[in-house]
Amino acid sequence: MENFDLTFEEYTEKVLPEHLGALKSLMGRAYRVKDLFGKGQGEKSIMKKLGRDTDFKGVYAFIDGSDVIYVGTSEKVINRVSYQIKGYTKYQAHLAWELAKYNDLYINKRLKIPNLDKAKSMIMNMKVMFLEISSPVERHLTEIYSCMHFDCKFNFFETHR
Repeated sequence: MENFDLTFEEYTEKVLPEHLGALKSLMGRAYRVKDLFGKGQGEKSIMKKLGRDTDFKGVYAFIDGSDVIYVGTSEKVINRVSYQIKGYTKYQAHLAWELAKYNDLYINKRLKIPNLDKAKSMIMNMKVMFLEISSPVERHLTEIYSCMHFDCKFNFFETHR
């Protein structure tokens, strides 16, 4: 295939273990979600807190206690994490949607309307970490590889759920 920069072996034996190692090392320095994405915090102020001028391509992970529960990828990581916390559709706020279902948090259970506000409150008490990865292939492989390693229960790779 022409759109891969490296061989399968280079990805599996070198790149992915390095990215996983980087994520593991970032766990101790993860940010409290409420400190970065709390009320009144826009993307520019978040980037400033992170010492960045612009958004970046990479992966992000939510940590609940000592467990990585969700890993995502984006070409605009800060924007994507903001939507995870402030969005209202299952595509914008995927983690909140899945947390609500998992914890049986519904506004209307019969109509299966999740209580996203309660789920988002749970997310605000978590930590989040970011790893910049410019290569789209490496980002997507790292997301799946990390999800498998951390046994993330809120990542699903089906396109329609």
